[in-house]
Amino acid sequence: MIKNYFKIAWRNLVKNKVISSINIVGLATGMTAAVLILIWVQNEMNFDNYHPQAESIYRLTTKVDKGNWIWESTPLLLAEAAKKEIPEIERTARLNDYNSPVFSINGNLVYEKKCAYVDGDWFNIFQYDFIEGNATSFGEDLYSVILTASEAKKYFGKSEALNATINIDHKDYLVKGVIADAPSNSSFQYNAFIPLAALLTNKELKENDEKWGNANYITFVELRPEAYPSVIGKKITAVLQKNSGDKEMYISLISLKDMHFESELQSSSFVHGNKTTVYVFSALAFLLLLVACINYVNLTTAKATMRAKEVSIRKMNGANRKHLFYQFIIESILVSALSLAVTLLLIQLSLPVFNTLTGKLFLLPLTSISIWRIIGITLFTTLLLNSIYPAILLSSFKPLNVFRGFTVLKVKDSFFRKGLVIVSSRFR
Repeated sequence: MIKNYFKIAWRNLVKNKVISSINIVGLATGMTAAVLILIWVQNEMNFDNYHPQAESIYRLTTKVDKGNWIWESTPLLLAEAAKKEIPEIERTARLNDYNSPVFSINGNLVYEKKCAYVDGDWFNIFQYDFIEGNATSFGEDLYSVILTASEAKKYFGKSEALNATINIDHKDYLVKGVIADAPSNSSFQYNAFIPLAALLTNKELKENDEKWGNANYITFVELRPEAYPSVIGKKITAVLQKNSGDKEMYISLISLKDMHFESELQSSSFVHGNKTTVYVFSALAFLLLLVACINYVNLTTAKATMRAKEVSIRKMNGANRKHLFYQFIIESILVSALSLAVTLLLIQLSLPVFNTLTGKLFLLPLTSISIWRIIGITLFTTLLLNSIYPAILLSSFKPLNVFRGFTVLKVKDSFFRKGLVIVSSRFR
């Protein structure tokens, strides 16, 4: 029976090539726009949550009452002092990306802006996929560097990068690891990592940064399961005030997963998002899909008269309304499936432009569960919006009325379709 439904549906699509093409292209366009927007929305809403310990990772925030300042940075010595005095802290890691070094390879000088100096525990707290090498050797060797795959290719081409030498700020560093490029939903878009201890070999810089009043380092902590962030914040504040003597400086903790939508900072090393913008674009994706489905419904109901005799003859030959309803549902499924195929093609073609527009690097891996979840939700919404009403309408024709020459569509339906046209035009 189902096979027969699909056979009839295909024949009707082929028979009405122009309308079918308009329906397929229209739906595909709407689905493409919706999927691209939802990929961006999903990326924004899932920033930094791919790290296995994301639930227990927090960044320290410094608040200064006298200037009403809020910083994402803390003093250099705070991490070690807090870990020593507060047992609920499992690990700490500091980051400094303010001192951009100069890379030199074969006489070519590159001012590397996306370089971070980090503690050895950085790669134990955060998730990185090592293509070559490992984090252990990075922590053991003072003058070592870890590059992303794209950075290694930039400097060494097809040559072996592991254990190769790069001159950084007039000192030779060994490449101790090559990692996969950071995903687009990562706050840490760095191409190179250097041990923080190497930066602190600069005596003048070290003396300045070891003063408790200077907050030049971003500090992350990984808490034990039994720890409460608010309590730990107060304990770290006590450590800071005891060592700095400044009673107007306070520390609070913000979850790694909430960091992307932070909006109170004076400045930040990371790119931040806006939740209101995300919600607006989510609604826009639904509206674009809705408009595409409304156009489909209008075209389908507009050709209702052409299908009226077909439905009437089938009813007179014993077909009941339930069978006809299923028939038109199958037709909608077939159109949606063909639209999905066109959608995948359009997404692949438009991704480079979309990436340029958003400043991200989105891919369309067909093995990605998250991508198929977005496509599945879009397809289900499309089917829900464009199948039920046309199927109910087209299966409700009364044979005798049709053959007597009465109007196929009732007045109420006419008003409904006009309403759809008005709604659709409002969204354009």
